[in-house]
Amino acid sequence: MNKLNKSAYMFLIWAAFLCCGCGGAQRTKMYLEASVQDERESGTGQDTSALEKSPDVLEDGSLPEQEETQSCFVYVCGAVKRPGVYELPKGSRVYEALALAGGLRKDAYEKEINQAEPVEDGQMIEVFTIKEHKTQQEHQRQTQKSQQTDSPDSAYSDDRIDINTASKEQLMTLSGIGEAKADNIIDYRERIGGFSAPAEIMDVNGIGEGLYARIQDKITVIQ
Repeated sequence: MNKLNKSAYMFLIWAAFLCCGCGGAQRTKMYLEASVQDERESGTGQDTSALEKSPDVLEDGSLPEQEETQSCFVYVCGAVKRPGVYELPKGSRVYEALALAGGLRKDAYEKEINQAEPVEDGQMIEVFTIKEHKTQQEHQRQTQKSQQTDSPDSAYSDDRIDINTASKEQLMTLSGIGEAKADNIIDYRERIGGFSAPAEIMDVNGIGEGLYARIQDKITVIQ
């Protein structure tokens, strides 16, 4: 073999060696990738993408608890400007619910509402008007009076006048009580919401201790 042919022969062997080597490396790479894919599909391998998407795990291996709802719903009705159902944060107070409802109307009876009270989910906050409050109080007094009158042991089943419910004409039957004083008694009891004791009638304009001494056995207060 001459020198030129020998060089060509050696070049062909070297080229074939390189081709076989590159092909083997490529096949090895493809084999490794397929093995990893098989492990993932069979569940024996560790899928890092799934770990990245999983929620945080506590030290004891448990999942964190879901946060509780931080709001509540209350129904505000009655003597407010915008009655309705309102959502408030937990721990809110009645005055905050009233504010969402536009606040109290001018005829609202505010004293009956504890505006500092915490609200609860599902609570109804009803605001009475001044007129409704008076009607309710009058109904309670009439009920109590009826119960005491019907009782055989009642100490007030006589002809004494209840100065909280007596009409103008009934008050005028009392000694020393004329039309003007009867009007004063009715006006005064409406302003204070009713007498709590018979002696309070002396706070009425025109009625002093002397007049009270004359009528005290004829009047009473049924509570």
